[in-house]
Amino acid sequence: MPFTIIAPTPGLTTRDRILELILTHPEGITVKRLSDRLNRPISMVQRCLKDLTALKIVRAKLSQDNKQWIYSPAVSNSVKID
Repeated sequence: MPFTIIAPTPGLTTRDRILELILTHPEGITVKRLSDRLNRPISMVQRCLKDLTALKIVRAKLSQDNKQWIYSPAVSNSVKID
């Protein structure tokens, strides 16, 4: 069974789009909301957030009802990722 290799679409990566959304929501945003806004699976968003948190570009905190994680920028000024 032959298969076709597809080329990536041009433009921002999912990680870049997640960071862009987080930077526009300084109060924080949930994984579910990011997933809905980007039309990407939650698992993909979580993987990207794990990388961004490890690089200390974003920070995670538990909501007041301890039911969901809220992600916000780690610093107030703009962040550039390579």
